[in-house]
Amino acid sequence: MAGYSSDKLDKLYPIPSHAPSAQSPRRLPGATPESTEALLKTLKDNHFRWHIFFNEKHFHNHATHHLLAIYHLGANGANIEAAYKTHTSYQRKAYESPGPITRDNFHEHLGDEDYYNAYLKFFTDVLLEKGAAATIEEYVFSPKANIEPPKPGKPPMQMANRFLAGLLHPLIHTGYGCEFGLLGQLAEGLAETAVHSPLAPALTPPSLMEYVGAATSDLANAAVSCVASLLPSLVLDQVHRVVQAHPEATKSVHALSLVSRLMHDDYYSYKTIQLPPPVNSEEDTSLERVLHLRGNELAEIAKEWTVDGTNAREVESKIEELFWTNVVIFGIAGWGGREKSKTGKFNGDFFFLHLVTSVLFLPSIVAYLSPTSTSILLRTYLLNTLALYVARGRPPLPVAEFFDNVTATPSPPANSLPPTKPADGTLIADNRTPSPWLAILQSTLEHPDDHLCKLQRSLSHFAELYGTTPAGHFKKLGVELDGAERIDGSLFIRVAGLALERVGWMREGQDRDEWDFDGFFKE
Repeated sequence: MAGYSSDKLDKLYPIPSHAPSAQSPRRLPGATPESTEALLKTLKDNHFRWHIFFNEKHFHNHATHHLLAIYHLGANGANIEAAYKTHTSYQRKAYESPGPITRDNFHEHLGDEDYYNAYLKFFTDVLLEKGAAATIEEYVFSPKANIEPPKPGKPPMQMANRFLAGLLHPLIHTGYGCEFGLLGQLAEGLAETAVHSPLAPALTPPSLMEYVGAATSDLANAAVSCVASLLPSLVLDQVHRVVQAHPEATKSVHALSLVSRLMHDDYYSYKTIQLPPPVNSEEDTSLERVLHLRGNELAEIAKEWTVDGTNAREVESKIEELFWTNVVIFGIAGWGGREKSKTGKFNGDFFFLHLVTSVLFLPSIVAYLSPTSTSILLRTYLLNTLALYVARGRPPLPVAEFFDNVTATPSPPANSLPPTKPADGTLIADNRTPSPWLAILQSTLEHPDDHLCKLQRSLSHFAELYGTTPAGHFKKLGVELDGAERIDGSLFIRVAGLALERVGWMREGQDRDEWDFDGFFKE
């Protein structure tokens, strides 16, 4: 393909590896030689045929996200090929860039989509030469990539900022490469980062980027960090220590407490900020407006959430905080906003959804990072979460009402269940959905919405890790959110049920519906 030798292609797209961290998703049964062949065939086709943006508005090519997500959930080859076909009809063909990208001119074409193909070739060669860990460190998190002028008189490249731009799509795309061990996917994600414009400078404030000496010395540690993360005994031990039965409150404020403070502070009200009515598409610019008008204040708030990147236990604990926080924002705020939404249903906010689908990749990316870069990534990611929460209207989080009213045993529509009477001796004859997760994931595999599979993959993984968490857990952690004592491990299945109900149990006969773009701006 495109002049690549078969040996080079095999290095870019080997059989997917298992994730590099025990906090990353574990693959469900279902991968076979047939499904793996279909996956690699479609990934390679996408790599060479399509641009990373499928239109001039910079809407993102999600094809590989869809394919890898359903492969992870156990899809067969025909299912993977059918999913790919839902994307090919509207993609924009790849095209040659006006010129090559080199180390010397790397900074000259940042933010220019016409150079995507050139950046893709550049990162392909660098990744094959240096590997993932050193490449991500040097080109996303190093001082040179962020705060040092690339040449006298030239502005800093702000690569960590670009990594979080575009509703977190560069991070997501790169995260898939890290999780599945695919250098081709990583090259696409890094090239996507390069052709994105940065968000407001407040997203990566100087207080978080003052790390020149430490980051330089950490470059040598990046590969060590990656290798250590691949040792199952060490990683499992770290996760088991983090997911404790009796957690101790930490000195750092919990991420949910910061969200609660924003919720109760009218300085962050959409009326006070004068946010314009939301745009009914991915073009909404309210996040940029919030970062410009409240970014410095949000950065000050986020300072209270510290991360010691040298402490594996603390890093995994902080990532767990982000898992819970983002699901609470998407799920509980969405349920609380149902009556004021245009459908009267769960307000499945498209922007909040990306908090849940992106946070899944933090463990896999961190596995390749130095301690300093780990701290920078997690703290800037939290700042992005807080800013997006404000940008979408700072909705209430009615925790107690959510757990009182949303079922923890969602099931398909009653008329879709098999009409055959269960055989005598069946354990519980009238229990037609003994595992709601199996029903939800089966329906998700056949749903054409490429965001649904990513969402349910995230939620099911969080349920695997934290499903046994009892009510009262967050009270022991000192979380300030009203009703926090009610939050338990059933959060994830409750939200998964609401999400599938919102877009339709299509496999079971319901019509397809869509996610919501209106935000939470109604009183």
